Amino acid sequence: MKASIYDVANLAGVSISTVSRVLNKSGYVSSKTEKKVYDAVDKLNYIPNVVAQNLAKSETKLIGLYFPPLLDSTEILSSTYILEFIKGVNDILIQKGYHLLLINEMNDRDQILSDNCRPQYYSFIKQNRIDGLILGSAPIACSSFIELLNLKLPMVYIGEKRFHNGLNVYAQFKQYNKDVLDYFYSRGHQHVAVISLEERLESVIREYKEEKQIDELKVEHYFDPENVDSYLDLLRKIFTSEDKPSALVVHDLTKVQQTINFLNNIQLSVPDDVSIMTIEHKYQEAEKCFPSVTSVYVPAYQMGVEAAKLLFEYLQESQDYSKEMIVDSKIIERKSVKRMTEFSNN
Repeated sequence: MKASIYDVANLAGVSISTVSRVLNKSGYVSSKTEKKVYDAVDKLNYIPNVVAQNLAKSETKLIGLYFPPLLDSTEILSSTYILEFIKGVNDILIQKGYHLLLINEMNDRDQILSDNCRPQYYSFIKQNRIDGLILGSAPIACSSFIELLNLKLPMVYIGEKRFHNGLNVYAQFKQYNKDVLDYFYSRGHQHVAVISLEERLESVIREYKEEKQIDELKVEHYFDPENVDSYLDLLRKIFTSEDKPSALVVHDLTKVQQTINFLNNIQLSVPDDVSIMTIEHKYQEAEKCFPSVTSVYVPAYQMGVEAAKLLFEYLQESQDYSKEMIVDSKIIERKSVKRMTEFSNN
């Protein structure tokens, strides 16, 4: 088995940081300690990590942060998820003496996926213009991304682990969406509408119904429109039909109060006529709605912190290139969900 920096540190009887200082010739280390480290390196035939060596020789003190091409600068500034995520990353960077570089995307998803062009982050990390990269959402699995994974470059992505190599932070998207459906169903709701930008929800809904073997549960997924008028038209379509749902999941918290107001205008109240749940990325943000809205709290700040920590662990050679950090979410009960019956699916 290939020796690691841990093995060198243990054999020499010193810390990992001391081994790093000796090998990178950075900072004072006594000649006695230096000899111990080199003796351990020789005995173990240890080969230092190329990434860490390059970092020590020519570091930029910049960490790149990239979000998907579907978001423009306006959406980035208004997205609670992104703002909280950036805060989490930046707090760790400040501790480490690094700066944050937000990398914009000029191309659309289809262009990147078809390999007609490379994502903007590719040249930054390949040309050593940044010391590490964090992808703030599930990556587009293009050839450029796969290449970076295979090269084991310092990069962390958000989302479920889908590759053998790589570092990722996962907030269990599938599970918390199943938890929402379970929460509604256990309270007697058998017709649920979900408004979201996530295409993945189709498979999540299908998996949930198959796992629970619930034939009577009707779940309809609607793609969240971009503009306000289209969104209101969608709500009108859903809630003026004869077979309207008793429960609604609105993934975008910024649209929840608007949704409640619309329902009130067509003489439907929350939660008496329609129960509502949402996703919140900043703790107690959905408390500000009227009525306050039951939510799944997915801590974006903590996701940013864990992503940055994972990246620095790899840069410091204290982490191999295959680790998934799981961030837990939880349902916060408020006043927007009505219990239809005492029915339970347990």
